[in-house]
Amino acid sequence: MELEKYLEEMKVGYLIGRGGINPQNPTCVMIHGAGGMARIWINQLNNMQSGVNLVALDLPGHGNTAGDGFSSIKEYASWLGEVLRKAFDEQVFLMGHSMGGAIVIEAAFTYPDILKGIILVGTGTRLKVAPAFLEGLQNNFNTTVENIVRYAYAKKSSKELLEEGVNIMKAAGQEVLINDFTACDEFDCQDEISLLDIPTLIVCGKEDRLTPPKLSENLHKDIRDSRLVLIEGAGHMVMVEKFEEFNKAVYDFLISS
Repeated sequence: MELEKYLEEMKVGYLIGRGGINPQNPTCVMIHGAGGMARIWINQLNNMQSGVNLVALDLPGHGNTAGDGFSSIKEYASWLGEVLRKAFDEQVFLMGHSMGGAIVIEAAFTYPDILKGIILVGTGTRLKVAPAFLEGLQNNFNTTVENIVRYAYAKKSSKELLEEGVNIMKAAGQEVLINDFTACDEFDCQDEISLLDIPTLIVCGKEDRLTPPKLSENLHKDIRDSRLVLIEGAGHMVMVEKFEEFNKAVYDFLISS
């Protein structure tokens, strides 16, 4: 497959949905958040209704993508734009979670010609990080990661979900994670967001404690003609916690946009 060949040549880690790639279907490229990797989208890759192409990427320094990661959203967006131009012949949808959402917003401003639409998951125009988290990642890495993950899931989430989240984040390593959270903390597109003119779906868990629903509601107000979906019983990891409701919202948007 040409897509796989290009991604492998660029040393980009990726996962493709169980339906493979059908040129007749819309394609959604999925971007994980800070300290994440492509497999955070496994419930979309394995369970999304047929009729759409799904491709999850590892950002530089994460998962199976070469490099050391970046410390700014602009650098990640620049890398992503290069990958999209080389690997995809047609316009794609971009879906980003948390830091990935910030990267998608930046890419939408910089590379609008290669995008059909965007999906913003648990993100906002500003992603300020609690100073205790930034300091803790420097001085008490393992405990801080565990605390971040506890905040990322709804309070009734299973022990297994939390353990999986911790393992994924620790796999990124201390330096990459510090850079990711620094990039989030410095991100601010509040003054530009109302200029965004692209089909947009915004999704957030109602119990999100890291990027509270208010941030998504503000995105919805600022981005003209955007759609907003708030999902009951889900926290920051809404695409993991309530993947059936999440997948339906995303599928409906991809098919109708």
